[in-house]
Amino acid sequence: MRPPLTPEQLRRLGGLKWTYHDSQPLAAWVAEMDFGIANPVAEALHDAIDRGDTAYAYPAAERAMAVAATAYWAEYLNWQVDAARVYAVPDVVEGIERAIEHLTSPGSSVVLHTPAYFPFFPMVKRAGRDIVEVRSSKDVDGLYRLDLDGIDRAFSDGAGSIVLCNPWNPTGRVLNGEELTDLVELAARHGARVIADEIHSSIIYPPNTHVAAASLDPDTVVTVTSASKAWNLPGLKSAQVVLTNDDDPGRWPEYAGAEIGSTLGLFANAAAYRAGRPWLDDVLARLESNRRLLTGLIRAHMPELGFTTPDGTYLAWLDFTAYGLADPAAFFMEEAGVALTDGAPFGSGIEGHVRFNFATFEPILIEIIEKMAAALAR
Repeated sequence: MRPPLTPEQLRRLGGLKWTYHDSQPLAAWVAEMDFGIANPVAEALHDAIDRGDTAYAYPAAERAMAVAATAYWAEYLNWQVDAARVYAVPDVVEGIERAIEHLTSPGSSVVLHTPAYFPFFPMVKRAGRDIVEVRSSKDVDGLYRLDLDGIDRAFSDGAGSIVLCNPWNPTGRVLNGEELTDLVELAARHGARVIADEIHSSIIYPPNTHVAAASLDPDTVVTVTSASKAWNLPGLKSAQVVLTNDDDPGRWPEYAGAEIGSTLGLFANAAAYRAGRPWLDDVLARLESNRRLLTGLIRAHMPELGFTTPDGTYLAWLDFTAYGLADPAAFFMEEAGVALTDGAPFGSGIEGHVRFNFATFEPILIEIIEKMAAALAR
């Protein structure tokens, strides 16, 4: 894994996270990690370049990725899937969009449990469907929970699917088996589909565990996932749609060449699933340390902040309403030189929140929180 680097060094390396803003703020926004990539992934990419294997994606590469993915899911997620049921797509959002278009009732609306990953909103519109927002709220324990009654009403009113994000971007929650069972049983009763975005399923902190929703009801659930978040590969454009319903493969259209994603992305995903776990274990240890550090820093420097330590992902959902900030992302960019993801696009009526990416090096994380705290104190 990459040794600790400074913000200046990270900017020289490139990537959206550290080069997007001309003002060169400290970056805690887009979901990229600062830790580089696993050696087996780098070796697979170098090998492909050396042999000139950069043409359109092809079936043998897709099959190799599917075999590696299913072996990984069986070992680390306790989820058994036939590799023949794994289909390559360019990214998770595209995979969900195709699932909505081809595997749900024509013209039916789509439920988003908000706060929801904001690219889901235009994605549903591109699929030609209406959105039903079902707002989730915090329980007394500070955890966001699905509003099953609201989802039930949406299904009763004709919604044909729900896009489930678990682990949940942006809240950092990992839903337990009971919550998932309640949701998939609810969808099944209405003849609706659960389209499960499980892209963060390998970034889980003990004692939490990931339960693949399709393992509870393979007929109701469509799974969309990728190695891109856990192994820091988003720019390589490769994800997987897993069709565990026996009827779905016949409804899934054939896509040729580039439309199944990037050839290099297939190689990288295969290498990550097949041989990247030792690197990921080191990353998880660093993220766990950062998660504890972040919790301590917030309690010490911003005690009124609404914050619950994430169960999974490297994203934290921060509520600054107690500080009277309607637009904290703009405030901290201007007053602290810190780039955060504005919470407003994650759902209607969400103000005063930001999404915070803590997948960085400890000195940078400390500097970010200290600068944010100093801005609040001024």
